[in-house]
Amino acid sequence: MHRCVIAAVVIMAGLLPLGQAALAQDAAQPVYIVTYTEVAPSAASEAGELILGYASEARKASGAVQIDALQRISDSHHFALVEQWQSLNAKQAFAATGPATKFRAALTPLQSAAYDERIHAALSVGPSTPPSGDPVVFLTHVDVVPTQVEPGTAKVKGFVEEGRTAKGNRRFDDLVQISRKNHFTVVEIWGSLAAKNAWISTRTAAAFRQELQPMSGALYDERAFRLLR
Repeated sequence: MHRCVIAAVVIMAGLLPLGQAALAQDAAQPVYIVTYTEVAPSAASEAGELILGYASEARKASGAVQIDALQRISDSHHFALVEQWQSLNAKQAFAATGPATKFRAALTPLQSAAYDERIHAALSVGPSTPPSGDPVVFLTHVDVVPTQVEPGTAKVKGFVEEGRTAKGNRRFDDLVQISRKNHFTVVEIWGSLAAKNAWISTRTAAAFRQELQPMSGALYDERAFRLLR
């Protein structure tokens, strides 16, 4: 019995440096941070200014690639941030700065729900065309049951890659949550709502939703936003 315990301890001790190395490696890889936050309806304007200010400061930070601040079209007191960083280390370094900590401190009293920040890796990311006019941004949370991770991943990836070819599309990315490999965030930017509507009316989009449904672990949560500028 004692020998078994000692053997287990030795094995775990041997694995620990490997786990630490893996974490260090992950922290050095490119990451995408998707954050949802809700505030009291009366605080929507103030929160929008705070979030826009955060995005402006983040864009100047070392390691920042792209920072988009978003306001939900149907509920103006709902906001989102889509951040791309060269590494998690870069994001964490900025999060510790004065502007970032002041932003969180100022936003907290306005919040009506928790600050929901999710770390992602790129699963399928294409070119992003700078949007002009009044683009529409969609964030979709896709959840497949753990037993369907492999086919679900392939299904979402294929849908996203075909969507990039659609008329009016400016961005179509598939991100996978680092802590949950069966959770995805699909990021879309369209030149107009009409272009988005034309895409979801295609056979490809309809077939995707039909085929994904048996694999789904939650509702297909699609939200429409406008860019804060």
